[in-house]
Amino acid sequence: MLEYLFYLFVFLLPWQTVFLLREVFIGGEKWEYGTIGVYGIDFFILLFLILSSVNYLRNSNFQFPIFNFQSIFNVLISKFRNSDLTQSSKLKIENYNYVLRLTSYVLVAWSFLSIIWSSDKLLAFYFSFKLFLAIGLFWAVRRMNFSWRKLICVLMLAGALQGALATGQFLAQNDFSSTLLGASQHVVSAGGTSVIETPGGRWLRAYGTFPHPNVLGGYLAIVLLLVVNFQFSIFNFQFSILNALISKFRNSDLIQNFRQKRISLWLTKLEIGNYNYVLRLTSYVLIFSGLVVSFSRSAWLVFALGFGLLFLFKREKRRELAKSAVVFLGVGLIWLAAFSPLFFSRIAGEERLEKKSFDDRSTYVLQAKEIIKENFWLGTGAGNYTKAVADKNPQKPIWQIQPVHNVFLLVWSELGIIGLLLFVVFLFLGAIGIFLTDKYLLLLIIPCALFFISDHWLWTSHFGLLFLFLILALISVKNKNISGLF
Repeated sequence: MLEYLFYLFVFLLPWQTVFLLREVFIGGEKWEYGTIGVYGIDFFILLFLILSSVNYLRNSNFQFPIFNFQSIFNVLISKFRNSDLTQSSKLKIENYNYVLRLTSYVLVAWSFLSIIWSSDKLLAFYFSFKLFLAIGLFWAVRRMNFSWRKLICVLMLAGALQGALATGQFLAQNDFSSTLLGASQHVVSAGGTSVIETPGGRWLRAYGTFPHPNVLGGYLAIVLLLVVNFQFSIFNFQFSILNALISKFRNSDLIQNFRQKRISLWLTKLEIGNYNYVLRLTSYVLIFSGLVVSFSRSAWLVFALGFGLLFLFKREKRRELAKSAVVFLGVGLIWLAAFSPLFFSRIAGEERLEKKSFDDRSTYVLQAKEIIKENFWLGTGAGNYTKAVADKNPQKPIWQIQPVHNVFLLVWSELGIIGLLLFVVFLFLGAIGIFLTDKYLLLLIIPCALFFISDHWLWTSHFGLLFLFLILALISVKNKNISGLF
């Protein structure tokens, strides 16, 4: 049950169904980053965490390894002496887990502690609770056993659905509003809507079910890289199906003639192979199309770099990767031929809105530096960055107050240098684990680091925070057998 609840959570994660508890309007405009709500996916997380905890306690002797200070001390001295203790692979894995667990716990505790000095204490508590859920999800996923084949199939289906929805939104230049599905309608002519401006008019960028096209693009880029990376093993399940069908044919009384049997088996192979090919091709086209019409430059760059690194280093899979590249190139050329002015405008950055976007990002960095200078050690409090900027710039409309497009500067601004160090150490431990155990997976993660320095949605959006720690958890699952860290 727990495994399939996890698959359901992964599929439903992009859907932003929310019950709003607080909406703040300043000067007649809604303060987006001051909104507080309970998302439908939160109930799945809470249920998942409860069941995971019960399962963990049932299969363990209920010890609290965080209080095992001797193990933590062993981690610190293992680099300075050569003993049997530090040579044990089992203890090395435990030491790695202790440090990782301790860092995550302290990060959550520090976030809750920041409520004390934050100006909007309710908002700080709200963000801290989201961080608690995200890190709880991290540890629950890391402990559980699941099938990568099933997970990638779920991601492929979820990504294809978002890609189809995004493609429809862009072609229709309209989207829909649904409280149940968590989708908001965006009007091309309205201020604050993400559009591409050309001499011919304004064009709506695809949102999917996400709060911003950049979030859609980032999600689809990461999902597509994962699907491409695992495609070589994920679709091999066709052979087990085929073998089962062959076995049934061999034991069937319906086929009496050997020649007829061979023909039937050959047709079965062909049918399954075609089905597999069509399924993969359709998902690639839909997901990549959604990525294209998001018009997210950072997502385009992340996918291009990730795919390029896979092609460069996975030499034994270059033939399959080349086939995938042909599909992506063909789809991209079709979109480029149909809407070339939009792509040239987005890439060149010469239109008014594109220039304004670059200028705004520079302004956000300057604002972040001011906030950090005034709140170097403790920060403004969890989730309170835009509140602090708004207080310093009361003349600006609230919709113009945006987070700095850099996760590290944002964490520093909200949680101070202490929170930033905890966050960086947490990411660093994960990166070391990948490097020592799965260099190919590291090829996918390195490009994704661009999201940290080019946008803020991995920290500020409800989906982004959960998605970040979900991906980190999946990486940790791949690194359960670390033996060379400490």
